[in-house]
Amino acid sequence: MPISPDLFLAYLVAAWVLILTPGPDMLFVLGQTLAGGPRRGWAAMFGIVTGAMAHVMLAVSGVAALVAASPVLFQALQLLGAAYLIWLGAQALRAAWQGGGALKPAAPARDAWRDGLVTNLTNPKVALFFLAFLPQFVDPARGPAWLQMMILGPLLPLMALPAYGLLIMGAARVVARISAASRWLDAVAGVLFLGLGLRILMGARS
Repeated sequence: MPISPDLFLAYLVAAWVLILTPGPDMLFVLGQTLAGGPRRGWAAMFGIVTGAMAHVMLAVSGVAALVAASPVLFQALQLLGAAYLIWLGAQALRAAWQGGGALKPAAPARDAWRDGLVTNLTNPKVALFFLAFLPQFVDPARGPAWLQMMILGPLLPLMALPAYGLLIMGAARVVARISAASRWLDAVAGVLFLGLGLRILMGARS
């Protein structure tokens, strides 16, 4: 086995702790579910997973290290991601102000997938997380570090799927019960997106 059993077990425990800790990705999926129903929630989740897989590849290839070494590039990515989230929040709040329905089942799921992908890819902290996190569970005596990281890295986003699934199903039940108050769902989603964007923006400026 190319991975130490002890390190593998420790990785699984650490991964579950991280997955069950609420973060920006989880709030983004929640916001998308509230704004467009479970279909958009699932699409957003798979967009985030796609972005996480890309970050794993970047960490393995060392590209993430280049981002970490360039404060200008790091901050530019942060600002880009913050601006995108703020734009999404403004769109949702505008829909709430105009009284439009929050549930938009006809909207292409690829839009939610794209939004999840972009918000994840433009968060350099995710790249740095994988860059710093994965090597802690690599045993050089077991073989090439890149191979062990390629095995461990994808497990984290894949393990997160059940947790996100429960979140989406729970939010979908709430949406079904209060669908008459659709403009309030848009407002909640808008506040979530704006809050995430402003949080990233303030972190980038500090």
